[in-house]
Amino acid sequence: MSAANEPEPGIAREKRAWRRTLRRLFALVPPESRAGLDSILAERIGGWLADLRPGSLLAYAPLPDEPDLFPALRAWLAGGGVLGLPAWLGGERMVFRRVFDLGRDLRESRRGIREPLPDLPEIAPGTAGAAILPGRAFSESLDRLGRGAGCYDAAFGRPGPLLAGAAYDFQVFPRLPAGRGDVPVDLLLTPTRTLRRNRCPPP
Repeated sequence: MSAANEPEPGIAREKRAWRRTLRRLFALVPPESRAGLDSILAERIGGWLADLRPGSLLAYAPLPDEPDLFPALRAWLAGGGVLGLPAWLGGERMVFRRVFDLGRDLRESRRGIREPLPDLPEIAPGTAGAAILPGRAFSESLDRLGRGAGCYDAAFGRPGPLLAGAAYDFQVFPRLPAGRGDVPVDLLLTPTRTLRRNRCPPP
């Protein structure tokens, strides 16, 4: 982690405690309940993309303990949208590669994360219209708590694309610890709520 993005010691401790809390919360929600929430969230993401029309979208392949974005991403691809997903290069470095088919163009990395094949074309983050970032939790002021690697904070410094988060309602809190290198999102979608910063206009 670079010196600019390295969290202050007190904030780092708070973040670790929040991540432990989120692991416990996810364990309490049965898979069948999450499937229903995923369906609602996919519809809401689709509606947002239809209104925004970003042209190109950056997102991520969700892990088992994250909202399932794939239904929304498949619909985006089926409608002719350009999609880029990340591949980790080590440290804070990652690259986004264009994905044409979620079934054919991904492979599982050594870390168990689905990533684009290495021969797919790259998409520079600054050229995308919008990006959906993963988060263990989000605050109502749109701070994002990730898993601690700092990759997304390093990739999406300003200026850049419109940044969005997609989360379950139980992942949203009044406040979260945030350091000087943490990049907030501009918009947060949950199954029941839409939170926006000033940078993100209403539909």
